[in-house]
Amino acid sequence: QGPSEPLAPAEPVLKEKHLTFQENQKGLSFDTLLGPYLKGATAITVTDPYIRLFYQVRNFMEFLETVVKHKAPDEEVSVHLVTTEDEFKGEQQKDNFEKMKESASAVGVNFTWEFDGTGTIHARHIVTDHGWKISLDRGLDIFQHYEMNDAFTFANRLQQYRPCKAFEVTFIKQKLETEGE
Repeated sequence: QGPSEPLAPAEPVLKEKHLTFQENQKGLSFDTLLGPYLKGATAITVTDPYIRLFYQVRNFMEFLETVVKHKAPDEEVSVHLVTTEDEFKGEQQKDNFEKMKESASAVGVNFTWEFDGTGTIHARHIVTDHGWKISLDRGLDIFQHYEMNDAFTFANRLQQYRPCKAFEVTFIKQKLETEGE
């Protein structure tokens, strides 16, 4: 680096941590909470049995938006969702996932999903291929209900203006397969 070159901004050092959020707390978004831990990942697996109803699927779409915001434009990232099929609206759920897959492929995200057939998944977490496990006790369903159809409310477009539900999140650094071999 020559004397005239500006220093690149330092990346924040990510640490293991446990955070607790209070009912109706504001100022939170997937971008600020999860984004730094997703940056640099090329494969992300989300396990959340409750990505079934429209608002839950919309939350997941906002998660995919966070993935897109934290990757380089020329990077490809694979995001795999493990969830359960809605017993009443399974076809609509699949249609929504197909639309998301098509939309995501245009911005460098390979979105895939599977329905857990065992009926036993309960834990909700995000695992990255660069060593992070993010355990979310509520999954991605962290925001209180807001008016999704009102184009003129900021809570509809910006997560930080939505009150959240009480929840906890733990960031765990996992040993990668190649380390120590």
